Amino acid sequence: MFLRKWKNFLTMTSHNTAGLHHSPAKPAPSTESIGENLRPVMKIKIKNLTWDPSIYPRTAKSRQTINAYAEALAINAQFPPIKIQRVFNYPADSKTTRAAIILDGNHRCEAFQEKGIEEIPAIEWNDQPLDYQENKIPLLLESARCNTIHGDRLTPNDKKQVARDIAAIDPECKYTEDSLAQKLGVTRQTINIWISDIRARQRTNRNSIIIRLSRLGWTQEKISEKIGLSRNRVSEIVGNANICDIDTLLSQGHNMKYIAAHYQMDLALTWAIRLQGKTDQEKFKELGWGLRTWDQWNFNECDERFGDDWPGRIPAQLIAHTLFYFTKPNDLVLDPMAGGGVVPDTCLLFERKCQAFDLAPQDNRPEIEYHHWDTQKEEWPVTKKPDLIFFDPPYYTKKKKEYEQKANKDTPSISSCTKKDYIKFFKDFFILAHKNAKPATTLAFLNADWRDFESTPASEEKPDKAITIFDYHKLLSETGWKTIFRIECPLSTERLTGNQVQKMQDKRILGTIGRTLLIAKKNI
Repeated sequence: MFLRKWKNFLTMTSHNTAGLHHSPAKPAPSTESIGENLRPVMKIKIKNLTWDPSIYPRTAKSRQTINAYAEALAINAQFPPIKIQRVFNYPADSKTTRAAIILDGNHRCEAFQEKGIEEIPAIEWNDQPLDYQENKIPLLLESARCNTIHGDRLTPNDKKQVARDIAAIDPECKYTEDSLAQKLGVTRQTINIWISDIRARQRTNRNSIIIRLSRLGWTQEKISEKIGLSRNRVSEIVGNANICDIDTLLSQGHNMKYIAAHYQMDLALTWAIRLQGKTDQEKFKELGWGLRTWDQWNFNECDERFGDDWPGRIPAQLIAHTLFYFTKPNDLVLDPMAGGGVVPDTCLLFERKCQAFDLAPQDNRPEIEYHHWDTQKEEWPVTKKPDLIFFDPPYYTKKKKEYEQKANKDTPSISSCTKKDYIKFFKDFFILAHKNAKPATTLAFLNADWRDFESTPASEEKPDKAITIFDYHKLLSETGWKTIFRIECPLSTERLTGNQVQKMQDKRILGTIGRTLLIAKKNI
């Protein structure tokens, strides 16, 4: 039975090259026809090959097939070469590296290894190394194609899993049902049955992105370019934005996290839809936030519902208070260094428009656009003059390592600057903002004193090494801004451990938990 299975494999294969005997002598050079291209057959060490379950289309290895091939090898059978592909940017051990992954022939590799054979004949699908991250779907499709036309062919369940894997990592639907059906050798109707639930979730998620961007003030033309849909289709989706009945689900006992997951929406948008039309005061109450009527906004924790985990993340409550006192609904807010998106999330909630930029925008934050603030070039990416600029930059070198991980060598974070360059950046930015602001624009600037408090006793601090709120106030005054409010927004003392506090006491180090929000207007 094993030999019959092996003979069937050779009969069904589409390979045109002659197989190779395993022998000490090197085989004569040969080629394999793939379309119009010729690929040379090589010998490669099996230990240098990678079997990638996310690329190889079978849900499991067949012990029966491996045994059949191993038995055939025992009588010096000829086998066609396996198919491999060299890749780079391959994830391994928390880093990326190079690899040679198996596209076709994993059972043959297993059989060769079991017979003590260290090398196996192989051809390469593409003669140039490919970027693994950018070519996962083509690699998977080629592997599936090979395994549908010969050998131990893919089962319907294997094909179904391939189709679902591709659909899951193809939210833009670049691979249609027709193209997947052709590659996998099934009907379009079958593909549709296999992946319809995934596509439905993706459409819902896409629609929620469109609604989010529209509510934040993006034009339909700009949304169309971002999402890859026609303007007419974007207009239809925006026009039918009432996509859920949150109150009904709440009355059934479901919470907001469940509702957001149910509608494939992010939590901030779900809250924004639920509270749409309510006054700012009513929103504060619904969210469980106390509305401060004094100039000290003490919030110990960030509200996890708004914004992503990010270095220097600030509480949404702080932003909400700024919006409450210094803007009105539909005003435009600029966030020049958006980070984890807490400002656009809060603007979404309080029905303000927002344009957000960052040096390292994330895929899950389509509203945050890439921009490197090179103030020497005087580039101003904002399409309209903002009503409020909410500026929460890195606090000098306080989180230098974290920000460096988000940035890159060509466009480093300002937390990597010297004190002189750091201060110059803000002076240039304040000048640039003044030129592009309207007379009524408010600038809200959040920062903290920076001193070498972690290792220096208070009496030995050197003023020329410090950057304080007084320096920022001076910069604002020098660049045409007049400070009208100084609001204290202290950091929590809970971030310091008991051991840290004891060491600071022993060395007479005076720590900093102060953080200040300066509110300024154009000085005309």
